[in-house]
Amino acid sequence: MKQKTWPDRSDGVRFTAFPLSKPNDNEENIILLRRSKIGSKPSLSPTDGPDFSALPFDILTKIAASFNFPNLLAASLVCRSWRDALRPLREAMMMLRYGKRFKHGRGGVRRNLDKALDSFLKGAARGSTLAMVDAGLIYWERGLKEEAIALYQKAAALGDRAGQCNLGISYLHAQPQNHKEAVKWLHQASIGGYTRAQYQLALCLHQGLGVHRNLYEAAKWYLKAAEGGYVRAMYNASLCYSSGVGLTQSRRQARKWMRRAADRGHSKAQFEHGLALFSEGEMMKAVVYLELATRSGETAATHVKNVILQQLSATSRERALLLADNWRAVPSSR
Repeated sequence: MKQKTWPDRSDGVRFTAFPLSKPNDNEENIILLRRSKIGSKPSLSPTDGPDFSALPFDILTKIAASFNFPNLLAASLVCRSWRDALRPLREAMMMLRYGKRFKHGRGGVRRNLDKALDSFLKGAARGSTLAMVDAGLIYWERGLKEEAIALYQKAAALGDRAGQCNLGISYLHAQPQNHKEAVKWLHQASIGGYTRAQYQLALCLHQGLGVHRNLYEAAKWYLKAAEGGYVRAMYNASLCYSSGVGLTQSRRQARKWMRRAADRGHSKAQFEHGLALFSEGEMMKAVVYLELATRSGETAATHVKNVILQQLSATSRERALLLADNWRAVPSSR
C-alpha cells in the first residue's frame, strides 16, 4: 500500500488494534495501587504496611481496566481481596484470547468475526478496555460507527490509550465530524506516549483541524512519534528536517530519518533514499532500495532503477536483486 508523502485527509482511516500484551504500559498504575491507603485504618506501628484489602473494589477495577494479562496477574497476587475483585477482568482476558483466535483464525479455529465480536463484548462487559477497543474495531469495520464510538468512549474514559486514539480518529471521520473532540482525545493519548496518536495529532496541527495550524508543534509531535518507532512519522520528520519546516534544517537528520523509514518498509522513503544513494554514487545500495520501492508500487522508482542497472555488470545486477529478495523490514510500532 502506498504511503502519503505529507498530511492528507485520508490519513488515519485505519484504527490500531490493541495487542493482548503491551509492554509495561500499566506498571505505574500497579505501583500506585500497591502504595494506596484509601480507606485503610491508621497503622499501629511504623513497620505496619498499608491495608491493601481496604481499597474499594470499584476503584480497583477502574484502575486495572486497561491492564494487560501479565500486569493483571501481578495485581491479583497482591492480596486475596484484590484477587477476588479482579476475577471479572481475568475472565475478560480469557474472552479476549478467544476473540483474537476467532478474529485472526488462530489456535485451530476458523476465522469468524461474529464469534470474535461476541467474545470481545463479553470481555468488555466484564470491564476490560482491551476488549472494548477490539469490539469497537469490528463494529467500525462493519459500518456501525455509533456502536464503535460508544465502546471507544468507555475505554477512553478509563484511560486506555488505544481507546483514546481510536476515539479521536473516529471523531475525525464520523458524520458530522468533531475536530475539537478529536484533538482533545488525540492529545490525551499522545501525552501518554501512544505513538499513533502523536502522529495523528501532528497531522491535525499541520492541517489546522480542530486547532490553529502550528507547524512547530506538528513537527514536535512528528519527531516524538518517530522516536517512538512510528514509521510514517519518521518519514514526515525527515521532510521537516529537509525543508526546515517546524525543525531546524539539517541534511544529516533528514537522511537519518529517511533511512530509518526506508528500512522499516515505507515505500516513498525507500524511493527517496534510493535517489539519495544514487546521487552519492552508491549504485548497488541505490538499486536495492529502488527495487523495494518498485515492488511496493512506487512506479517512479522503476525508471531510475533501470537506468542504474544498465550501468552495472551482470554480476552486480544479480547481487543487488538478490539483496532485495532477502531484505526484511526492521520491526516498528506501525
